[in-house]
Amino acid sequence: MSHVKLYYKGLAVGGTIGILTASLLFAHAIARVGACEPVVDVEYKRAGKKVIPETVLRQPVRDGKRCLLAEAGS
Repeated sequence: MSHVKLYYKGLAVGGTIGILTASLLFAHAIARVGACEPVVDVEYKRAGKKVIPETVLRQPVRDGKRCLLAEAGS
C-alpha cells in the first residue's frame, strides 16, 4: 500500500507544479499582449557631402488598442 500512496503523492505534486507553471506562462502571455513591439527605423545623417544611413531602434507607446511612435522635437 505504501507504494500506491507514494505514487499518488508524486502525481499530485507533479500535477500541482504543472498547473502552476502553465498558469504563470499564461499570465505572462496575457501581459505581453499589451506591450508594443520595438520598431527598427532608418535615419539619414549628413556627413559633409555624404548621406549616411543609421539604424535606430524605437519603442512605441500604447494608446488604447494602437501602438504609436512619438515624434520628438515637434
